[in-house]
Amino acid sequence: MTKPSRPSLTERRTEELRMTIAHKAAEIFVADGDTSATVERIAEAAGIATRTFYRHFPVKEDVVRPLFRHSSQLVIKALRDAPSDGNLVEVLVAVWMSALEEQVVGPSERRFLAVVAASPQYRLRWMEVDDELSEAVAEFLAQRIGWSERPLERSLPAYLVVQATRHVFMRWITSDAGQDIADLLREAFHMVLDGVRTPSG
Repeated sequence: MTKPSRPSLTERRTEELRMTIAHKAAEIFVADGDTSATVERIAEAAGIATRTFYRHFPVKEDVVRPLFRHSSQLVIKALRDAPSDGNLVEVLVAVWMSALEEQVVGPSERRFLAVVAASPQYRLRWMEVDDELSEAVAEFLAQRIGWSERPLERSLPAYLVVQATRHVFMRWITSDAGQDIADLLREAFHMVLDGVRTPSG
């Protein structure tokens, strides 16, 4: 996989501030049980001026984007570091689980995801990170399976893998059944990939 260029110090500091603001917003959303907190309240909690908030986030709903992009970047890194052999479904499960373990998704994080999932505008920001992630999954699958360069054959399975993971997370955070997320991911990946043609198929 192609490695991204290293961000500059200014870019890193900007991203750190954006993450700080995003985390403060998430804490408030979890405490309130909804996303109704004002920009002024989020800015005050983050120790910044309201104008600084808007410099980084043109609209309030954008404040969750850094959190979801960070999650996406963890998965992309895990894909880059994944073994080049072994059962494909199990490797993908391990990729997503390693990203989850690095983030430590506990009860508070699950409540945050549930609050976001309940709001169409915030849920849209969650979905927006999927394009970059789908490209990384497509590159990973192409290297593992050796598909042709036909656009649909290359992109559709990756898109379905990413959509399947979001569906699993939505089910996981809204269900009281206590299902193991690794088992849910495994089931979803089998549904998506078992019928995919491989070079020997």
